[in-house]
Amino acid sequence: MNIENEEQFDKVKSVFKVQDDQDLKSSRFFDLEKLIKDALDYQQDSEKALTLITKWALSFWSSDIHYDILENDVQLRFRIDGNLANVFTLSKAQYKLILERLKYKSDLKLNITDVPQDWKYRINDTERKIDVRISTLPVKNWENVVCRILDSTNSIPLLSDLWFMWTSKRQIEKSIKKKNWMILVTWPTWSWKTTTLYSVLNELNISQKKIITLEDPIEYELPWVVQSEVNEKKWYTYTTWLKALLRQDPDIIMIWEIRDIETAQIAAQSSLTWHLVLSTLHTKSASETLERLINMWLPPYILSSSIDIIIAQRLVRKICPDCIEKVEADASQNEIIKWMMKDIWIEAVSKAKKSWFTLYRWAWCEKCLYSWYKWRIWIYEVLYFSDTIREMIREGTSPAEILKEARNQDLILMREDWVLKAMRWKTTIEELFKVID
Repeated sequence: MNIENEEQFDKVKSVFKVQDDQDLKSSRFFDLEKLIKDALDYQQDSEKALTLITKWALSFWSSDIHYDILENDVQLRFRIDGNLANVFTLSKAQYKLILERLKYKSDLKLNITDVPQDWKYRINDTERKIDVRISTLPVKNWENVVCRILDSTNSIPLLSDLWFMWTSKRQIEKSIKKKNWMILVTWPTWSWKTTTLYSVLNELNISQKKIITLEDPIEYELPWVVQSEVNEKKWYTYTTWLKALLRQDPDIIMIWEIRDIETAQIAAQSSLTWHLVLSTLHTKSASETLERLINMWLPPYILSSSIDIIIAQRLVRKICPDCIEKVEADASQNEIIKWMMKDIWIEAVSKAKKSWFTLYRWAWCEKCLYSWYKWRIWIYEVLYFSDTIREMIREGTSPAEILKEARNQDLILMREDWVLKAMRWKTTIEELFKVID
């Protein structure tokens, strides 16, 4: 059937069978369990156990370590490529040693168990510096803990390595060459928005420019860049720190996140007073960022005069290159692809009659922990503010109308960027339907 509207699309998209995610598993989990329990039960060395857990989590490219309280024991889990993997269970006695060491290293109160606490500690390794952010949460049977791992020695990807389509890349390169304006990176938590900002900062980082950042936390250490960190325990909030930061004569400012109207106003005013401002915001799409900022009571005339480009992004799983398989799309799948790409696709594709699209799927292997995916890539939607769009914002035009105008200016939607990458063996169509509404 030919797809002509969203309703028909919703009816037929089920042809892409969304496979239930397999449990992540590896024989190495058993090796880690033996090492940890030996360190805790026989050596009584919680420091060694904690270091082993953190370093092994990094070896699996894990972003977080979860200690989840169950009725009789504690489940240790790693978040790998966005999904949680059950590694092994700890007894309550073993977890007590880990919890006390975590609190001690993070300067948290050992005797307080009924109030959430958070801070961080650093593992000084011969090869790298690893920061671990701790968050405790009182629960029915004890305290849950989640640890976010930040390897500050990781190399920052180049802007050219972030998989922007050429039209989007061209607009971003034009934007970062300007003396002022604001560049916003948006989308939900855990989309690695700050990594994109760091890549932009790398492009801008020259000795003739004064760059100051306000971060929470500092994830990468950058040469020549003045980096400061929010610490609300000492009243170093975004608003108080930003006001002080502007007195340091910066050329470029990076604000980790716009959370409230006062931060938004200072950021916007900074871009109007000849500063290039980089920041992040939590919104669902590039166009809805405008609505969010207006709802935060930032006047449309300031919005249109301060923002130059909005980069919405999503982090999605990448097909494991060690067990990838080609597959030819069937007729129904072809129709879905053509409909999703109809506004930007070449004429030959839009008129294609036979099944000729090549997609990619997974097999299973130990290298991807039998999950089909290994590591992740970014999917983008880049909204550039032309003179027409600025005028539409001043006039209070709806985000839908602004999006329609942006489509006439080479805007590639998130789902279109996704399909293009799926056809280049980077991800799958199934992954699209799991994440995008």
